Amino acid sequence: MMPLRGAAISTRGKILTFYGADVAALRDLATTFDAGAEELDGSRTGLRGKLGSVPWHGPGAEKYRADWQHQLEPALTRTSTSLREAARRLRANADDQERTSSADGGGTSSGRPGSTAPTTPTTGSAQGSAPGRPGFSFSLEGENAQDDAVRNPDGSIRTPATITNTTSGSFDASYDPETGTTTVGAGGGLSSALAVKGATLEFGASAAAEITRTMHSEDGFTTYAGSQKGSLTVSGGAEIEHVGASVSYGNGYEMAFETTVPDAVAGDPAFDPRGVSPTDPRSIPVGGSVTLDSKNFTSSDFAGSFEIFAYEESIGTSEGMSKAVERLDENHVRVTTGPTSSLDRSGAVGLDLDVLKAMVGSTGSHETGAMQTAVLDVSTPEGSAAYARYLAGGELPSQDGPGVSESALVSRWNGTSGSTAELTLFGHEMSKEHVASVGDSVAVTRPDGSVSWSGQVAFDDDSRRMEYERAMDANGVEDLSASRLTVSIDLDKDTAGIINNGYLDAAGGRAEAGQTLQITLDGHDERALADQAFGKLMTGSNGATQVVDMNDPLASIVMDGAYGQDPTRKPYDAVVGGLLGQTTDNSVVLDHLSRISDDGRLPGTVRVVG
Repeated sequence: MMPLRGAAISTRGKILTFYGADVAALRDLATTFDAGAEELDGSRTGLRGKLGSVPWHGPGAEKYRADWQHQLEPALTRTSTSLREAARRLRANADDQERTSSADGGGTSSGRPGSTAPTTPTTGSAQGSAPGRPGFSFSLEGENAQDDAVRNPDGSIRTPATITNTTSGSFDASYDPETGTTTVGAGGGLSSALAVKGATLEFGASAAAEITRTMHSEDGFTTYAGSQKGSLTVSGGAEIEHVGASVSYGNGYEMAFETTVPDAVAGDPAFDPRGVSPTDPRSIPVGGSVTLDSKNFTSSDFAGSFEIFAYEESIGTSEGMSKAVERLDENHVRVTTGPTSSLDRSGAVGLDLDVLKAMVGSTGSHETGAMQTAVLDVSTPEGSAAYARYLAGGELPSQDGPGVSESALVSRWNGTSGSTAELTLFGHEMSKEHVASVGDSVAVTRPDGSVSWSGQVAFDDDSRRMEYERAMDANGVEDLSASRLTVSIDLDKDTAGIINNGYLDAAGGRAEAGQTLQITLDGHDERALADQAFGKLMTGSNGATQVVDMNDPLASIVMDGAYGQDPTRKPYDAVVGGLLGQTTDNSVVLDHLSRISDDGRLPGTVRVVG
């Protein structure tokens, strides 16, 4: 049964360091891990039976059963195996330590050899910050439980009930000398929980605020930065027998500024960063810049459980504005401004037992911005007037003219997607995150209508990377010679074997695990690669044209096809993107490339580096 959010305070991320340990404690922990593995196997077997017999139908049920078969059950099996292996190693460690202690003529070790056993730290209402980060923190929590039972006229209890009110507050201040950052934060919350007849209802609200200030020097520039943010969250939940649900909703704001100047300017005793202001571009030193960002954000979280099944979902969004002014020389400033937005989403399904919670899920985040940019000559009347209009309304000229140059619309995007696996056993948390893809791109549209793109994307925990550049003239015609696509694939034993067995020709060289396969294509090469894939798909082993089987994995990359309709060929860029970026499995990518190659040869340049 999944507990209500906020119903208890749990500590996460504890790091236990052993410089030597009590042998008996190691063996006890090994026994606990073995018991956990047995409990895990029994729960897995029982759950498999329940999933087959419970009267649960519909798309949600089918998706959960598929997730169980392909993700949850294999993950639980691997976990129980890992627990047994950990128990074996703990016992081996205990045996080794016992032998070492005997050889040294001493008893069982319970601390770092030759050292005094550490004392247990006392806890109080105020504690210092982490070592190396001077500061102060203070937290408090109060709880008041009251009898709220419904009573009979004679005073006897008809319906037992208890209401618990909790109040919490915190304050912390710290300084990080490595980054020159000072942080001050405060928060507080109220919650009430009503327990009656085996059911629990809970409601709460919390608020938090934080202010940071930073000054640091890097690459010849000194940066003065600061931010402030605040948030308010309300939550509620219910737990009745074998069904539970909780929901929370939050909103807040964040504002940040950053002033960057050359170190030579920052080192001048007469320089005061407080005098730098975007309202007066000449107050910004040459080579310096000022950036202002603001955003409002919302968040919503939902968690539910039925019997031993659990579901969680979290969504966060933000809308904001970004402004930047860069002083290029005595008379010219580059101004960039525009709205920004973001979306963060995560979800997980799994099972929740008394001693075990196992969840698998997915994560994704996206940030976008549509910026105007232009260089203004503030020594001219036209440039000064354009800057004044920007200060008044946030608008920049869309066309070049007197006092205005390099105007453009800049669209930015970055995002990431991945998967998560989390296991909590006897209060111990283990988790793993897998980054399926992460990338960013920038598109610049000029006043004449010409567009250029550049960006990068990485797959499979950065083991495959794509970098690209595109250019299109005002008539929408791509400059194929100026286009570039570079794909870098980190090789392991299996993928290196594809090259060494002759399925792909990498400039005639052999490959080894740890090296990188690099494929470089221009626009002409990309079209040739798409044509090559189409030709291999449409030609059978006897050289005759064949009917496309849409169940063929290559066909789904090259062709578009709906039931009852003839397949049509996809655009070349969709084919290239599908060949090189459709899957997170590098072996599958190389298999596709070797299949469509001409005796192992591909268009462009293919080589092994590293």
